[in-house]
Amino acid sequence: MTMLRLDYQRSMNPFPVAGMLLLLLALGALSLTGLHYYRLSVQMSDWQASLNKLEHAMHRQMQDKPKPRAAPELMQEIGHANEILRQLSLPWEKLFQAVEASVSQDVTLLEMEPDTGKQIVRISCEAKNITAMLNYIRALEKQPELAGIYLQSHQIQEHDREKPVRFSLVAAWRETP
Repeated sequence: MTMLRLDYQRSMNPFPVAGMLLLLLALGALSLTGLHYYRLSVQMSDWQASLNKLEHAMHRQMQDKPKPRAAPELMQEIGHANEILRQLSLPWEKLFQAVEASVSQDVTLLEMEPDTGKQIVRISCEAKNITAMLNYIRALEKQPELAGIYLQSHQIQEHDREKPVRFSLVAAWRETP
């Protein structure tokens, strides 16, 4: 009888051609990627150096030559700044207190629009009835901060079941010591 030889372990070729080819392709792709990354980093550092030089030159130029402003432009800015300072120094608190002190349960303050240039204030309110509106105007006339109060417009709200009166008035605004 012939001897039967069973080989359960396949003999491996130590360097298969397909594996070597795949390894060489992967190494080639890796080296191309690395080369591309190197070129991009060199380009980025060149751009960064150019940007730093430009910023340094602009900073030096700004320090060396301050740009003079034109006289009309400067005067306009000074006028604008003075107007803002004047508005900030106005006695806003006294004006608001005078208007709020005159409000009763029958009158609701809707809007208050001061005009600092003309020293007037426009006030819009809603009153339960005409009598409440007139009482509010009389109460405003007693305030020392307000003068020359006149009713600008009024309208009875017919669509509302209680028929309130919307009105607006204008008053001169005085600065009291």
